[in-house]
Amino acid sequence: MQSSIAISGNPERFRGWFLINASPDLPRQIECTPELHPRPAAPRNTPIAGVFLTNADADHTLGLVLMRQQEMPLVVYATNETQAALGWLGIVLQPFAGIEWRTTNREFLSLGSGIAFRTLELGNSVAFQFRDEISRASVLVAPAVGQVTDELRDAIHDSDVVLFDGTFWNNDELRAVRPGARTARQMNHLPISEGSLYLLRQAPARRKIYTHINNTNPILSLSSIERSTVEQAGVEIARDGLEIIL
Repeated sequence: MQSSIAISGNPERFRGWFLINASPDLPRQIECTPELHPRPAAPRNTPIAGVFLTNADADHTLGLVLMRQQEMPLVVYATNETQAALGWLGIVLQPFAGIEWRTTNREFLSLGSGIAFRTLELGNSVAFQFRDEISRASVLVAPAVGQVTDELRDAIHDSDVVLFDGTFWNNDELRAVRPGARTARQMNHLPISEGSLYLLRQAPARRKIYTHINNTNPILSLSSIERSTVEQAGVEIARDGLEIIL
């Protein structure tokens, strides 16, 4: 399924979950995740307390439309640029509960659910670093990386877990199946073979995981040389239903 991540503080103490991007596959993803099912106590409720958007791409935002049937406005964290690009979304959801936009913050800000977050600007997208307010463990979520900034590099080396853009193996990957297609870099994705694997190989994080993987990427093939190269570098390849405990 298309990339989307759910994160929570101590599930036994805090019932709220937050999504990082809301993919078009969100209904199926919720069905496959009992923790995200509505509670039986009241109609049209949800344990999803908010959504973080890395940019305005359709595969990151269309799931928001599918969350329209709520009693309260949907809380969405996004940059001013992403909010402006998604003006149409407010119009679509206005007859329903609507959206409560919240601007992202470059300094750590508590969500009041055992988690704090900060935003890293990456040009045409952002990454999010989340920190457990009790253990102080942190995770970096960066599914759309077009450029590696000094701030991003520092966050990679400062995180216990890194979920990183694994969309394409090389820059011209799509052109092999669709002549004239845009390159990976034109689509705001740093190819694995052109820098990101080296970057992650050097990172001290206890878990480094490629996510947001396009179906043309050879690392999805269990027997490919590319997959073996990634795994030998100490980097994992995300799968549907993967669970991580910080």
